[in-house]
Amino acid sequence: MKCRQQERGPRLTEPHRGQPYEERREYQYSLVLILMRGLPGSGKTTRARELLSSGPSGIILSTDDYFAEKEGYRYDPGLLGAAHEWNQSRAKDALHNGRSPIIIDNTNLQAWEMKPYVKMALERGYKVDFCEPDTRWKFDPYELEKRNKHGVPQEKIAQMMDRYSFPISIDIVMSSQEPAHVNQRRRPDQPQIREKMHFC
Repeated sequence: MKCRQQERGPRLTEPHRGQPYEERREYQYSLVLILMRGLPGSGKTTRARELLSSGPSGIILSTDDYFAEKEGYRYDPGLLGAAHEWNQSRAKDALHNGRSPIIIDNTNLQAWEMKPYVKMALERGYKVDFCEPDTRWKFDPYELEKRNKHGVPQEKIAQMMDRYSFPISIDIVMSSQEPAHVNQRRRPDQPQIREKMHFC
């Protein structure tokens, strides 16, 4: 399991350019946001559950939860924008309430996908960690297809792997831009978002 720990917030005077946390021990934070990264089936959720016990009021937040229903998981790509906004709203509430660790259990393939979470965390004085599983199959589409719980096919996993941003740092995330096509797929479906939030 690889965790790249970074800190940056209002108390720092200079930005740090991807330096590992160990090189900057003088800055200690008790509040942490952990961004899980990895392809479907790579072991992100398993590792997130292990990390949950590292703080007194930890919480795991996943955009996938938006598609969870009593009958099971029902993914609708047309609702993906609303699902991400819903999860970001939950993260904002958790940050406001001082929960720690806050673990964002999404694929987080590209830097811009993490920017809303990192921005909110830095504004609240949180330390930000990037974590990915260290499983031997984490970049093996054949094995990932067998292991992922949502039935994502090997071809889709290979496409996702092509979009995997590396290296990653706070500065890379904060300077990233959301692609134009993402704004176009968002719907002003606020009643549905609020309705979903009431069931959490």
